[in-house]
Amino acid sequence: QKQENYIKSIKSVLMGEIEWDSLTKINYNPTPTNQSINLPETLELDSILRAEVLQEDKYNVVESPNGNVKFLLYPPAKGPISQDYNPELKHFAIDLVLQKNTPIKSVADGTVIFSEWSAETGYVIILEHAHSFLTVYKHNSSLNKEQGDNVSAGEVIAAAGNTGELSTGWHLHFELWENGYPMDPKNFIDFSEE
Repeated sequence: QKQENYIKSIKSVLMGEIEWDSLTKINYNPTPTNQSINLPETLELDSILRAEVLQEDKYNVVESPNGNVKFLLYPPAKGPISQDYNPELKHFAIDLVLQKNTPIKSVADGTVIFSEWSAETGYVIILEHAHSFLTVYKHNSSLNKEQGDNVSAGEVIAAAGNTGELSTGWHLHFELWENGYPMDPKNFIDFSEE
């Protein structure tokens, strides 16, 4: 009954029938229940679940300005990161340590716009994706796709290598670009092997 009266009072304020100051005089005290609730444990479990979901949701989703999901990004490979994204050093990528010939996969549906050998970076493949995204995969031992090929997310496009003058071991040099600007791939993709 008290709750109904309180809701009626709020409706009256919203309709301009009574002043807000008079509403604050209404005493709203719901009758306490006899059930015991273990709030600290419930809150702790809720906090743990929220942290896990937040961590999972941090990766693999590219959102538009209105918050809608544009598309998911899958890891090209999983492994330890030997060199982080560092624009100050002009390293617009992350380097993943991989075993020889580890399959390298496309992070999203796209089209191959470059698939060639480079003296400095070995076998390189570049994909164009929706929403003005480009991904670059360098130092491969071989390439499975040619310029103009369409690829699906998760499709193998190359094999991890140690090619090119700038390579120091078996790894993948992976770059992510949007609208011509480099982005830290770790903000969008989880590369951990867990």
